[in-house]
Amino acid sequence: MVNALKKMMLHLSEYVEIILAIYLLIVICLVIGRTVMLETPLIFTEGASLHHFLEASLTIAVSIEFLKMLCMHTPGTLIEVLLFAIARHMIVESLPPLQNLLIVFSIAVLFAVRRYLLTSSDQKGMNEHIHGARDIIAELTHSNKEKEALHSYRENVKEQKQLNKVARKIQKEEEKNSDNHGA
Repeated sequence: MVNALKKMMLHLSEYVEIILAIYLLIVICLVIGRTVMLETPLIFTEGASLHHFLEASLTIAVSIEFLKMLCMHTPGTLIEVLLFAIARHMIVESLPPLQNLLIVFSIAVLFAVRRYLLTSSDQKGMNEHIHGARDIIAELTHSNKEKEALHSYRENVKEQKQLNKVARKIQKEEEKNSDNHGA
């Protein structure tokens, strides 16, 4: 009974996360449209508008990274969100030099954690999600004929690579044989 309730709560939380991610994606798209329509023309007329545009753009970047974190659940995406949020804070805000130094130090620590403490499976998980997202986008944007053509192209590329390997092996064997006969 308790295990069934835990499973149900887990599935429910996953659905809520998906709904939140979809909502966040819609809001991000609306904010991008607003930023492009309202802030971009003002960049050329007012100096302060560049600051507002930069702030809005970096906020959008942090939001996109947060959306990735909701979808991927890997330590790498968490570090990416933290990097973007910290960098945004440093770039947009006017901070005293000591705070800037602490921010630079924290970014260096995050890079070190990503480089030395994340396992290859953490990075592999991120790459699989990225390729999965590309496949989903391809599914949504291409017709069946385009999908078939893309699949056929990928198969041809694989076959060509295999043929190139075989040709190189044969060439190496022929070079060996000619060296042995010449000696």
